Amino acid sequence: MPELPPALSLHTTILRWLGLLGLSVLAVAVFLAVHLSAGMMLGPMIAAIIVAVSGHGVRVPKSLFSLSQAIIACMVASGLSAPVLRDIVQHSGIMLFSVLSVVVVSFGTGAVLAYFRVVPGTSALWGSSPGGASMMTLMCEAFGADARLVAFMLYFRVILVAIATSVVARIVTAGHHVPYLPPSGVGDIYPTIALILGCSLLGPRLRIPAAPLLLTILLGTIAKLTGIFTVATPEWLRVPAYFLLGWTIGLRFTGPVLRHALSALPAVALSSTILILTCAALAFPVARLAHVDLLSAYLATSPGGLDTVVIISASIPVNLPFIVSLQTARMIAVIVLGPMIARPLGRWLEQHKRPQHISSQ
Repeated sequence: MPELPPALSLHTTILRWLGLLGLSVLAVAVFLAVHLSAGMMLGPMIAAIIVAVSGHGVRVPKSLFSLSQAIIACMVASGLSAPVLRDIVQHSGIMLFSVLSVVVVSFGTGAVLAYFRVVPGTSALWGSSPGGASMMTLMCEAFGADARLVAFMLYFRVILVAIATSVVARIVTAGHHVPYLPPSGVGDIYPTIALILGCSLLGPRLRIPAAPLLLTILLGTIAKLTGIFTVATPEWLRVPAYFLLGWTIGLRFTGPVLRHALSALPAVALSSTILILTCAALAFPVARLAHVDLLSAYLATSPGGLDTVVIISASIPVNLPFIVSLQTARMIAVIVLGPMIARPLGRWLEQHKRPQHISSQ
């Protein structure tokens, strides 16, 4: 948690919050000006890091953090429609091939980072997970990882992927406007708010890692698929959730943590580049096997996360249902397989990691 003085006056607290909000809005504006979709969380996170390292941090209440988890989970549940799930089943062989290939490569690069002590074991594995940055950042701490380092790794790769996919999409389809946020769709807002409030209150009381997140996904998906109600995620819900998550992560950074994260930057950049190139190479067999165009296959296999890819894909002529299906399948696989792989592999790496590879003497 961020280190704060023993007591802050109300006036000082308000000033700090206003400063953090103003800096966050400025950072988000810069990111959105270059059409970087992850800017909605990156901007607040960077602003919070600056504020925390300068010694002017504030504290995000745990209740608001749980609330933001539930909102992000509703975004996931809203994308798990019957047509998307049918498309996943229809292309199950291709989905399995693509998902497993990316999972093996991503956790493999994470294992290498952990083995050579570049990043601590479990944090390296979660930080190398392919996509679902906000989800992985929320889940990782419950499984023993350092959320600050994981967020640094994941969002650094998000930036690289967003730049790469945006450049490729602009080259292939020049002149198309790219929106700032993916379309929110139509849903039932009042039942969704009830779901968010209920899961954010009940989740922390359950002895389950990332309970508000997973409980909301489960109940929201059941409600949508059974026709009880359709989960709604309008911008006025999503944007505050992105800000809260960014602040929660960024305010935990201290000078030593930030220096360690930056010292690992070359290795993190190399591992991210390897994953991006591997996913790009997978686009060729996926395009052939699924009978889709190469750009659709490239966007479907991109490790930048569902939000980033949907934003880029929403206004260009690509096979959006296929892209969403493959990205959703991988997101589900990472949510399910992530803890199953990270825990035992992290323990094994802690027992067998290489001795310090750079001698201090």
